[in-house]
Amino acid sequence: MTKIYFHLSLLLSIIFFTSCATLTGYQDGRAIGKESVEVLGSINYTQTPDFDVDLNFDSIANPEVPSFGFPNIEFGAKYGVTDKLDVLVRANTNLNLNVGAKYQLLGTNESLFALGAGAEVGTFGLITTFWNVQVPVYASLHPTENISIYLSPRYTYQFSSTFAAGGITYLGGNFGLLFGRKNKIGVDVGYANADIAGSASLALLTFGVGGRFLILDNAENRNGAPDRNMPTKKKKRRR
Repeated sequence: MTKIYFHLSLLLSIIFFTSCATLTGYQDGRAIGKESVEVLGSINYTQTPDFDVDLNFDSIANPEVPSFGFPNIEFGAKYGVTDKLDVLVRANTNLNLNVGAKYQLLGTNESLFALGAGAEVGTFGLITTFWNVQVPVYASLHPTENISIYLSPRYTYQFSSTFAAGGITYLGGNFGLLFGRKNKIGVDVGYANADIAGSASLALLTFGVGGRFLILDNAENRNGAPDRNMPTKKKKRRR
């Protein structure tokens, strides 16, 4: 029994140090376009189990773990490698660092629906033994040029490269709204259920406000579509 409690306590500590970067969204299914650059920023509030207490276990399957909330600031950048492929990096004030990529599978920058898939690798700090691998799917509706509604289910696996006790599986996702054309401001809600090596199941929640700002827009190279933010030239009538 002592070994089981040690196993669970170790995995709980991994959640505490790595969960903050896994729940933020603000991403739709569209790619930003070849050679375009976008920066991201958000302020979020995370509700997470409090592991810095003496845990009271009625059973291994249903531990009594109190929760607490705290804010964090996240920032990042994306670069369009092709019309469909973006690479990204993001970090937050909890010392989480993620790098990854997103590929647009369906739709264009003008279509009503867009679907993309991605992969990310994250770590706690620059020198650490705590890692996470994420596989998100990005689905979004664009009823107007100024509104994006997105839903992004996400699978995350977290582990320690030092301890061989096991890992943590997250199933959850993000839902949110973005307003704007070239630059977007929006709200995001994230939820994840963490399964701790089959020993316990805990929920994490976050919500926040953030923005995406296209600082370099090569829209003429994107799907052959013109830049919607540039004025069109009127054709001269022949006399």
